[in-house]
Formats: sequence, C-alpha cells, structure tokens
Amino acid sequence: MIRLMVFSALFAFMLPCFSAERSGSITQNETWSLADSPWVITGNVTIQQGAAVTVEPGVEVKLGAGVSIRVLGALEAAGEKDAMIYFDRADARRWGGVSFDSPNGGGRFVYCVIRNGDSVGGGRIGMVNVMGSAAGVEILNCTFENWPDDFNRKAVHMENISNVHISGCFFGEGANEAVHGANAAALVEYCTFARRYDYSDAFDIGDTKRPGPVPIVRKNVFLGSDDDAIDLDNCDAIVDGNLVMNCRGGGNDPIGISGDAGAEPIITNNIIINCENGIGFKNGANITVINNTIIDCDRGIWLHQSAAFAQVYNTIIWGRDDQQAVRLERGSGISVIHSILHGSSVYPGKGNLNQWPAFVDYAGGDYRILPGSPAIDGGAAVDGMPGSDFNGSQRGQSIDIGAYTFGAPSACCNWLLH
Repeated sequence: MIRLMVFSALFAFMLPCFSAERSGSITQNETWSLADSPWVITGNVTIQQGAAVTVEPGVEVKLGAGVSIRVLGALEAAGEKDAMIYFDRADARRWGGVSFDSPNGGGRFVYCVIRNGDSVGGGRIGMVNVMGSAAGVEILNCTFENWPDDFNRKAVHMENISNVHISGCFFGEGANEAVHGANAAALVEYCTFARRYDYSDAFDIGDTKRPGPVPIVRKNVFLGSDDDAIDLDNCDAIVDGNLVMNCRGGGNDPIGISGDAGAEPIITNNIIINCENGIGFKNGANITVINNTIIDCDRGIWLHQSAAFAQVYNTIIWGRDDQQAVRLERGSGISVIHSILHGSSVYPGKGNLNQWPAFVDYAGGDYRILPGSPAIDGGAAVDGMPGSDFNGSQRGQSIDIGAYTFGAPSACCNWLLH
C-alpha cells in the first residue's frame, strides 16, 4: 500500500501542466503567461471595462467551438518575431472571433497568428472585429489564415472607427475578403494579400467620406483576385504606392482598384499589372489618378455603368496592342493630361504622348525609366501629388510621368521585404 502511494505521488509529480482554462467575465488585470500555455478558452470571455488581459510572447490561445472574446477593456497580445502568439481552435471545429466593440475597448495584436476562426455574429463578421472603438486597435506583423470561404466572413471587419492601424500583415488566400469595413478610416500599410477567389475582394471599405477621416491604403502588395484587389464604394480613400497584380479570371470583371456610388478617392504612385481592368469606377464616382503605372491590363482605366468621371495626370498606361488604354461607358467623362498611353494615336489632352516609355526591363517587370525616356520631365505638378514616388524617392521640381521618378535606385522597394 505504501509503495503504491509513493508511486502514485511520483507519477502525479511527473505529469506536465497541460493548460490553463478561462471563460466568463474578467474584471481585473491578468496575464496569460507562457508558463501556463496553452490557454484553453472553454467559453465566451468578456474583458470588462477597466480590465486588461496581457498575453505573453509564445503563448497558444486555443478557443473552443464558437467561443469568442469580447473586449470592453483592453487586450494586449504582443508577441515577438521568434515567439509568435497563436489564436487557434481547440479542436476540429471553428472558434468565433475577437471583438473590440466598446467606446473604451482597445488593444494590440503584434506578431500573432490568427487562424481557423469564424465570426461572432450580430454584424461582427470577422475573426477580428473593431466596432466603434475609440481607444485604438493596432494589428502589426500578424498572419491571418483559414477563415471561412464565405463572402460574409472576413479576416478583419471594422465599423464606425477612425483609429485602426494594420501594418506588415499577411492575409492567406481564400474565397473570402481579407479587410472589410464601413465608415472605417483605417490605415492599412505594408501588408501582403494572397489571392482571393470567387466574388471576394482583398480590401473592401465603403461609406467613408470627407471631410471626416478616410482610409489610407499604402505600400501593400495584392497578389491577385477573381474580383477586385481594392474596392471603394462611396469611399474617399487615399490609395498610394501599392503593387497590384493578376486581377483576372472568374466572371466578376476583376479590377485592380475599383469603386462605386460617389467614391472620390485619390489614387497615386500605384503599379498595376496584368489585370482585366487596372482602375475601374462606376455610378457617379469621381476619381483622381496621379503618377500611376498601369501595365498589360485589358482596360487601363474603365468608367462604366452609370456615368463616372476621372482626372488623370502623369500616368503611364502601356501594354499589348489589343488593350484599351481608356474605356468610357454611358456618359462617363475623363480628362487625361501629361500622360503616356499606348495606342496608334495620342490620347486627347495637354502633354499626352504615345511613345514607348523606355522601361528598364519591361519583360522582367522593372518599370523604372531609362535615360532618354519621354516620361522624364513630361509630367506636371498637380494638387494631391505626393512628394515621393512608388519607391520612396523624392520627386524634384521637374515631374516625371509614371509611378517611378527617373533615377529610382531599385526596381523593388524596401517595404516589400518587411
């Protein structure tokens, strides 16, 4: 009997601590420590106003089927490059989502992997939702994977916010949208969006108008879509310095940068490659396009359905002989000046050309311009023109045509390596 008791005690001592469990209301500050990882969330958690949960680097947070975290206070999940934090399912079923949905709710995800979630419901349709939060939410250097292949499911969903910062994130491919919102003046930068399938955009924000704050979408890479890379319905976003490619296939008239219903975006310094439509807007949109380079798109700029309008400056649209540099439908109008458009004749407008732009390596995707290019000094200074080009090189008093200023140091840009 004594020997059995000693063996049992020794066996119990040797057992590892498998996990910490959590559910219910959190009313005081607490830390989800690495020592107790994985943290298994067995039921819905609400972090109450005035309370904060800190998740240590390297922690695994495993959530049960349909389980969600609601943040009325603060959630600080700051991992490290070599010690990522994981938000994942506890078993084969999907968990719900994380929602910051209080005027005082806020927090950060840094170096996190967020995957296999679904949504919270009640309009909270993302794995991460920010709904009216005034405290601010940062999502930095995170990876989003395997949310449901459903148009009504998103990686990140936002409504009625002006203080969300998404930077350096990777959004895995899927038949779903990655970043979505309404009345959402988020800053989204340095992210990579893998291909979207079916009727799904990579970035889709609507109903965000000046004079209030508007979304800024800059320095991102969009790898392709059966629909649109960037979709702006009734949205006055600033879209600057993105690399957009391969929006083609499917039956949805894919567009690199698109919008609808009164959108008035400013679109600058983007490189758009191999899309069915490079830039396409409709139904009363009025867009400003400055210093972009649009390559090998079936239609460079497409204004369609009910009348839409565009002002185009200092832009290169080049490609195959059978492409349409500009297509206008149903009363749409466009003004193009100081631009180079591929075609048998010069497109009407002051300072326009149809000469070969003299790219450094057209076949190899290097759209910088060589000495002697007609793009050099061919542009004009206009309101809204950024002071630097696609690559971050400063523009001088003499303005070049296209996304690159002459002498840009590299065909690739440092931010692509972040």
